[in-house]
Amino acid sequence: MLNRPTNDLIAPPTPDGSHWDRRPGTRLTMLGTLVGLSLLLIGGRVAWIQQGGLDLFVRRAAPVTVTTEPIPTHDGRILAADGTVLAHDLQRFRVRLHYRWLEFPADPTWLREQALARLVGFGRRDKARLAAAKSKVLAHRETMHAELARVCRVDPQELRRRMQAMQDRVERVVTSVQRRRATTAKPAFVPSEPGPWWQVAWENVRTTLTTPPRRLRSEPVVVTEELEYHRIFDNVPLEAAAVIQEHPERFPGVEIRVETRRSYPAGALAAHVVGTRRRQPRSQGLVPDSDWIGTSGVEQTYDHLLRGRPGLKRIVTNRSGEVLSTRVLQTPRRGRDIELTLSLTLQKRAEQLLDAATNTGSPGGAIAVIDLHTGAVLAAASAPRFDPNLLISPDPTTWQRLSKDPRRPFFCRVTRMALPPGSVFKSLSATALLESGVLEPGHSISCRGYLDHPGRHRCYVFRHFGVGHGETAIGDALCRSCNVFFFDAARRLARSDGHRHLHAWAARFGFGQPTGIDLPGESAGRLPAPPDKPRISETMQLAIGQGPITATPLQIARLMAAIANSGTLVTPHVVANNGPARRIPRGKRIQGLSRQTLVAVREGLRRVVADPRGTGYKRIRLPEVSIAGKTGTAEVGGDMEDHAWFAGYVPTKAPRLAFVVVLEHAGSGGRTAGPVARQLVQAIRSTGLIGETAAVSVNRRHDR
Repeated sequence: MLNRPTNDLIAPPTPDGSHWDRRPGTRLTMLGTLVGLSLLLIGGRVAWIQQGGLDLFVRRAAPVTVTTEPIPTHDGRILAADGTVLAHDLQRFRVRLHYRWLEFPADPTWLREQALARLVGFGRRDKARLAAAKSKVLAHRETMHAELARVCRVDPQELRRRMQAMQDRVERVVTSVQRRRATTAKPAFVPSEPGPWWQVAWENVRTTLTTPPRRLRSEPVVVTEELEYHRIFDNVPLEAAAVIQEHPERFPGVEIRVETRRSYPAGALAAHVVGTRRRQPRSQGLVPDSDWIGTSGVEQTYDHLLRGRPGLKRIVTNRSGEVLSTRVLQTPRRGRDIELTLSLTLQKRAEQLLDAATNTGSPGGAIAVIDLHTGAVLAAASAPRFDPNLLISPDPTTWQRLSKDPRRPFFCRVTRMALPPGSVFKSLSATALLESGVLEPGHSISCRGYLDHPGRHRCYVFRHFGVGHGETAIGDALCRSCNVFFFDAARRLARSDGHRHLHAWAARFGFGQPTGIDLPGESAGRLPAPPDKPRISETMQLAIGQGPITATPLQIARLMAAIANSGTLVTPHVVANNGPARRIPRGKRIQGLSRQTLVAVREGLRRVVADPRGTGYKRIRLPEVSIAGKTGTAEVGGDMEDHAWFAGYVPTKAPRLAFVVVLEHAGSGGRTAGPVARQLVQAIRSTGLIGETAAVSVNRRHDR
């Protein structure tokens, strides 16, 4: 049985194999059903897309632009002592229009996209509907232009003119790019000479791999300016900006840019103290700096406090420029306010006095008034001046006129003008001579108008009237401004090997170094170093404020303050000490200065105005206010007039304010600077800064 032959062809079938193998018809039926269902789903999806779902894909596939823009902020204000605003930021609303919405005729590609956005489904393939949609887009654009002109309160023709000017500018850019493309186009590689086949093949491969593809001549040129917004109107009313922002559907392609602009309501008043700001490029960092930066005055010194920090926002727009989403990345921060110590009433009057003086021949001048106990600057006037508003966006003509003005209106004469102090310096010379011991108590000389020879080392009265001062002590020398007395005393000092003494005391009173006022660019003046060996002539010239020494008006005002306040060298400041800016340094006591010396010098300064023989008696004395001070006439040589000085303090008893008046090339200090000082003291009294009611307020106002 086991060896019986078998035949599979005639053997009965076995039950091996699966159910599907035994029923092939069923398998085909189910496979056909599955394929049919898949095709049905695909067909339904295609039909849905054709009917309306295409809009979803178009929106998703449309390119978007993500940009970051600063959120404008406000810089801090600058306020006077009475709260008057001297500098602040104004909001400006700028209207910007997308180029495609101002271009005429409209760009075909843009117009088609705008029309397609208005259609759905099979309507996109209907030429008639597409043409009608294009007409509606153009009509909407014309309507928008007319409404934009009406809202912004401009003539429609003016809007058309501005749009045409913008289009002309962009088209010039396109033409330039096209011309540059034509001149820089590289021809395809052509071998110079036929060579072996392998060399030609290698050159073709190398050229293909290393040469960028050429643009097709038919490819249109699209520059960045054609895809951006362009400024159409500046400083539109707030109502117009609000309407445009609230109704974006009525103003497609229009955006409002909010900017700030510095404004100086007081104009040229205290311009050198307040200072100016200029626009700076925005940084490339994530959070941009402010658009404006201080360039002079308080605007520059306290820029780190005044300057606000703009915010930053992320904007997503579609290819038509429509905003899809906005997100704030950085919240803006406003700058701090700064309060000044200036009395605007006194500042205005000081500037008026300077203007009147400079209009009569002097090319410039300065007036400074400081609280001699705290250093607070109550007035700092320079002439000529400028209006900071003109420097925000100056036109070329205005800028040339101001920058080329020989009188230098940008020059702050209070802190930067260094001139020979002339006889005003005798106040310090008297102090140094008394402290040196070279003058015995009651020392006097007989002044005949010159020291040794009538042609040199003379007094002013001798040069002009041919007479001397007679018997003269140190108080008389200050009162009558006797050069001969100081020449003689300085020669005694140099011969006794005390020539360094005068330089040392000048340095103690702050000459040759900045006062430390919180204004930029202060000059230190010049105090020559003491020579190694006595130079009698140089010491004599220094004693009367001539020669190589120069000083600023502020240094002279601080000299008078130190004499009046019993020897404290204060630090002048224009920003109130109660603000967030900084703590003003306390005054520095001048070492080695005795009370007896101060009493003697003060008496001499009092007599300058109160004594009938004083140089300031006729033109400076006021019956209602006692004034102490010193006239000064600084010689400049040549055919030019001398510089005129007067510096002092008021009132003589219980002094509160120190002041200085200096006029460039104005002649005698007593004749020209003296009357201005007299009117200045009248203004000080009329503003209430001195008098019975000012006993506490002036000394403590700026030391809170």
